[in-house]
Amino acid sequence: MSDPDKIDQVSTEDVEFTEATLGYAILVYGTYVGAIEGFPGKLEHIEVEPHWEGKGIARTALQEFISLSQDHGISEVTVNNAVHPAMEHILNTEGFEETSDDVGWKIEI
Repeated sequence: MSDPDKIDQVSTEDVEFTEATLGYAILVYGTYVGAIEGFPGKLEHIEVEPHWEGKGIARTALQEFISLSQDHGISEVTVNNAVHPAMEHILNTEGFEETSDDVGWKIEI
């Protein structure tokens, strides 16, 4: 089990997904740290447990989700909506663009 107080930042090697009811559980060193709601190519929501916030988990999980989508032969990832300013910043810096209807984001992969 991982102690969030002993981890400053995570990398893609630290994060893994396991299938869950509405998408994927996000694990760091085998410890549940959050979840992704969605399926390859379509991300609805990322949630990070409060005591794990600020460690790069959302960004790393997004990168891993893009890689997972590529592995499934998907050429575009869409995100329903960024409801938090931090997530909007992550999407911008990861190359996503707002869709023309202003209710989502997308990136060609």
